[in-house]
Amino acid sequence: MEFTFYSPVKVVFGQAVEAALPTVLADLKVERILLLSDAGLQALGLVDQIAAGLRSAGYQVAVFAQVQSNPMVGDVEAAVALAREQDAQALVALGGGSVIDVGKAAGLLLSNGGTYADYQWQGRPITQPILPLVAVPTTAGTGSEMTKVTVIEDEETRFKKGVLSPFLFARAAVLDPALTLSLPPHLTAATGADVLGHALEAFVGRRANPITDALALEALRRTWQHLPRATHHGGDPAARQEMMLASTMAGLAFDQSGLGIIHSLAGPVAGRYGLHHGLCVGLLLPQGLAYNLPVLGDKRPALLQALGMPASIGDAGVVERVVAWLHDLALPATLSQLGIDDPDLPAMAEEASRMTLLPNNPRPAGVGDCQRLLEKIA
Repeated sequence: MEFTFYSPVKVVFGQAVEAALPTVLADLKVERILLLSDAGLQALGLVDQIAAGLRSAGYQVAVFAQVQSNPMVGDVEAAVALAREQDAQALVALGGGSVIDVGKAAGLLLSNGGTYADYQWQGRPITQPILPLVAVPTTAGTGSEMTKVTVIEDEETRFKKGVLSPFLFARAAVLDPALTLSLPPHLTAATGADVLGHALEAFVGRRANPITDALALEALRRTWQHLPRATHHGGDPAARQEMMLASTMAGLAFDQSGLGIIHSLAGPVAGRYGLHHGLCVGLLLPQGLAYNLPVLGDKRPALLQALGMPASIGDAGVVERVVAWLHDLALPATLSQLGIDDPDLPAMAEEASRMTLLPNNPRPAGVGDCQRLLEKIA
């Protein structure tokens, strides 16, 4: 058995962000900060609250709060321009995976130069660590605070291709579950479905190893047990804490072991129709699971145990329980429920077949397989 596991991200869990963030930044020995976020968090007053706290701690803070839910290269370029204008020495990404990914991409250009297309399409090597980044997730979903990848959509091609390098890791992740208490039920459910998708695909992926297996199984168990409570009783601090732990564990796992067919399909669906990424993962979870269950072999019992299912249950029964779990979260099961009545399945299947994640899936899949799975959610 041979494998490598590497994560340099410092995790600060459970402390109030107002107290933890200045302490983490003090270790970086910086003075000028660019705070990245989105319009929703700015409207809630959270961005101004965090910025004011940092200023009172002695930091110079500029704010970029225009990150879109499906970030594009233009978001990165605007953030880089402001960071250069302010001579920022570090970045703080306050938000979900979109904000954190823009933080990584901006940090990449600030320290390595060039354009984002150089790295996304031309294969330019990344030779320097990104500008120091502190990730402060406000959702329990993407796990981006723990990964070495950033995924930004190209405006012209509408294609999402991740840029991956050990130099893209954040310096630290400040994980304050209280930041997720006000997350509405539909976003709690969608981001939580993404956690389950990450954990599931990390566990069954071809690059999995004993460390990622342990993390993925624990993330699966916590999500299966606690996401319904977090969704239906959002003010429950224990449920929110469990989901943030699950998200971080799943992020650690899939960063090392990779993803598979569920996320390969979810990317084109989200990009083409402007849908929330986690929502698309939820749509495709039953289909990807049904596709992979026949080849899981020795991994099947541990998966069923993590999901609280008996060893005697058949594949169809497993999928039925996952469908019921998603239904209880009020997540849609088809694109038509989202008002998309004539989806371009062949184009999305072809795009999914080109995703770099797909070869990691435990069961090989081609364009035809992808289209057949997409037909089940039409």
